[in-house]
Amino acid sequence: MPLKTLPCGNAAIAFRDSGSGEPILLVHASLGADWFAPVEGCLPGHRVIRTHRAGYGLSQDLSRELTVADHAEHLAKVLRDAGIERAHVVGHSSGGNVALQLAAAQPELVRSLVLLEPAVVVPGESRSPAMGTAIAAARNGEWDLAFDTFLDSVVNPGFRDLLARTLGAAGMADSIRSSEYFFTYEIAALVRWDAFAAGLETLEQPTLLVDGGDGLLLGSPYHARNKALAERIPHALLTTLPGVSHAMPLEDSALVAQTIVDFIRKHPIRG
Repeated sequence: MPLKTLPCGNAAIAFRDSGSGEPILLVHASLGADWFAPVEGCLPGHRVIRTHRAGYGLSQDLSRELTVADHAEHLAKVLRDAGIERAHVVGHSSGGNVALQLAAAQPELVRSLVLLEPAVVVPGESRSPAMGTAIAAARNGEWDLAFDTFLDSVVNPGFRDLLARTLGAAGMADSIRSSEYFFTYEIAALVRWDAFAAGLETLEQPTLLVDGGDGLLLGSPYHARNKALAERIPHALLTTLPGVSHAMPLEDSALVAQTIVDFIRKHPIRG
């Protein structure tokens, strides 16, 4: 099924709308618009909306000045255009930040949240040396080096083979190409967005915070970040998935999909 494109003022958003059942909105991370594609195929019995966020994949950022709130508004417009009054929202990495913003700003649209290692920097956290090196490489236009340096610090070894195997050569190339938008534009938006001033304490949605067990071995910050978020979000639960790291939608799409389904079945939209 081809992707549809929705004009959103400062952006043009491509999205795929498939299946039937309770709607699930999948919000991808910063390094590839199609990282949720394998998970989508593991969600039978649900209507799945999978977007390309502005600046990624087939979507366009027309302003180069988008904020996290802008990205969240794009998602709201996609849901409304699709005639969806309420959805379960699943966000990965920076997509988790956008999902949180959507839930805080327009809670009537969000029934539940599943956040896979959201990229929320907690107060007092220092920037990792790997991220500093990646940003320096990006400033020099060394996108491959920036891409590899960042992922090497948070994803299990062999991530390039993983991307090629799960997304194909085109998907691999798109992920590397996405690093240019991420390092040039989106990082600035993420830095400006203060998760702890976005009203997280007011969230009423059941929320599942997911991290990968292998991330602890890599020294990635996501387990600690999720714990800090759980202390601020009223109805948050924590879970750690074994055998995966930050690329969990590609590493074990079936496990990620089952985790999503098990959680949202406990919180039906109608029932």
